[in-house]
Amino acid sequence: MSTKIVFVTGANRGIGFAIVQALSTRFPNNTYLLGVRSLSNGQEAIKTLQSLGLASTFHAIEIDITSDSSIQTAISSISAQHPRVDVLVNNAAIAERTKPSEPGFRDSCNKTLNANVTSFFSITSAFLPLLHASPRPHIINISSARASMYKQTHAQLPPTASIPYNVSKTALNVGMLEMAKLEPGVLFQAASPGHCKTAFNGWTGKRDPLDGARVVVELVGDEGKEWGMGFWEFEEERMGRVEW
Repeated sequence: MSTKIVFVTGANRGIGFAIVQALSTRFPNNTYLLGVRSLSNGQEAIKTLQSLGLASTFHAIEIDITSDSSIQTAISSISAQHPRVDVLVNNAAIAERTKPSEPGFRDSCNKTLNANVTSFFSITSAFLPLLHASPRPHIINISSARASMYKQTHAQLPPTASIPYNVSKTALNVGMLEMAKLEPGVLFQAASPGHCKTAFNGWTGKRDPLDGARVVVELVGDEGKEWGMGFWEFEEERMGRVEW
């Protein structure tokens, strides 16, 4: 596999940090751009990665995924240092827990869909010029098995703590399919890391974040040769395709 430049949003903690750590461990010659809300958080994350003995090139890139001006500033910062981006990992997301019967549910839904779906379109569109400069442009979207309509309709999923989050991930998958029609030269994939133990879910997950990150590592390493476009997750220690 050729050396790659990889940009990961929400990379200073949780699954995003685990993705960078796992990728750097497997592919140390790559350059990793950590998309973070503040540069101080990014620098702390890089120090932690280096303390783990990882010797890849790391750069922190400040970005607010819900702000178009912030996205453009991040693009300018990357373009000033790098000729392209080979892999874009859309990881940053939120999960509002307001229930439909509670006050503020509309705002919770709008906020979640803005961060998890609208921002996917905005970031992906903004990064396309840098991605098109790559010989193998690749976009991986961190989704969820809860987005699977098959699992939802076959009693394979228990009730959720965040209905807006689940809806947003289903919409993300559909949005990815629509973007793929517009950009046939770009490989689009969605990946489910599983229910990992992170601050995102109050440390209630059962899977180690590094284990969850393995699905991204395999997709980056494969470069689309075997699996191609689809929705992938690790289940029972193997990579599997989840029905849309």
